[in-house]
Amino acid sequence: MSSYLCLTDYEKNLIDSALLILMKKNIQYSNQSTEDLIKQHYQNFNLTLFELCAKIKSPDFDKYISLSSEEIKNIKRGLTSLYHLLSQKTLKKKEENQKDHYKNYKLQIIELEKKIDITETDNR
Repeated sequence: MSSYLCLTDYEKNLIDSALLILMKKNIQYSNQSTEDLIKQHYQNFNLTLFELCAKIKSPDFDKYISLSSEEIKNIKRGLTSLYHLLSQKTLKKKEENQKDHYKNYKLQIIELEKKIDITETDNR
């Protein structure tokens, strides 16, 4: 089943950032592995994520492009990675204004995840 998401430019950029972070993590995992099959898996997965980034950034995304359940799952996986990264940064920061800045991003990620969940539920 496919889902259509109506995203703001900010939400598209947030998803793009999340997927890029997930790709960086995959590169780290691939570099740590000694097995060729595992390295190939991460490279293939990064290609899939790169294509998803391009799809989301497409000017026709909101009107004509739908997302598969696997693509939505990958977006959620990326948002979770971004959320965890921001949580770690929040813990490391000493200045209150920086903590508030990261908390704001985390809230926006949660809202975007809710929006995706609602779209998924409506399309079932």
